[in-house]
Amino acid sequence: MLVMKAGAAKVRLDELTFSPDGTGLFAPALSAGLCHWPAYKAGANSDVLVLPAKVVKRLAFTPDGRTLYAGSDQLCAFDLGSRTGTVAAIPKWAALWFGVSPDGRRLVVAETPQGAEGTRLTLWATDALDAPVREVTSTSLVYSALQFPASDRFLLLEGTLLPDRRWEYRRVTRSAETGEVLERSDPLPDDPDQMVLSPDGLTVACRTRNVLRIYPSSGGWGTVPKVANDGKQHFTGVAYHPSGRVLAATSNDKTVKFYDPASGQLSRSFTWDIGRMRSVCFSPDGLLAAAGSDTGKVVVWDADV
Repeated sequence: MLVMKAGAAKVRLDELTFSPDGTGLFAPALSAGLCHWPAYKAGANSDVLVLPAKVVKRLAFTPDGRTLYAGSDQLCAFDLGSRTGTVAAIPKWAALWFGVSPDGRRLVVAETPQGAEGTRLTLWATDALDAPVREVTSTSLVYSALQFPASDRFLLLEGTLLPDRRWEYRRVTRSAETGEVLERSDPLPDDPDQMVLSPDGLTVACRTRNVLRIYPSSGGWGTVPKVANDGKQHFTGVAYHPSGRVLAATSNDKTVKFYDPASGQLSRSFTWDIGRMRSVCFSPDGLLAAAGSDTGKVVVWDADV
């Protein structure tokens, strides 16, 4: 186990990801740009990469690892080889979620423009960011990063305000070519604020405060595995191991826990003395796990799954 630090001051590591080849670790650094750990050494400070996007909260790699999409109110494609970025032609002050298809051809962006109610979905060719190839609008709001079970479709966690002022949340499958709805699930029993897709594409894990539920990624559901956190502390981040055998979750109780996604049973628990844990991820080969905290520290250890 080793502990590293963000090179930017006062950064809470709400998102953390390995590069597709596993040789680097990255985290958004808000107005400072992007934290990059090119090697895993105890006590190492990250490099800080300055990006054209003014604020970086979210990240998405292309499958080949050459380009990293990053942003929040703006979105840029950052070439890691040349260390240069291109800003997509998206209006400023739009809250963005985005994702890249497994074949690397399509970038899908979900945005809620300032002052608007609803979501604008734009579909882009990854080699042309001057204008989207298609645009679709929806009255729902998007609450989590886009997930791609295949290159021709993606999943969203969408919330809709009902006439009685209650919010209703559904898993929605859309076409990556047109953005049109292919499937809309029955309402979820709660109001999750994160959804992650399993490596085999068959299930999604949804995080709601101190509960995790694991749903099928398509069709209906019968008995849904449920994980309740010890005590009342909230889960803060969720990630599947590449094998699909483990679901990892960070929590405000300063722990990282490993669960069996089939049964929801706790298999291992780790306590790292680096603050409240905010994010977790696995290296693509599954050998390493990493978790970020609210103090700007990140711990890397052998996953041993």
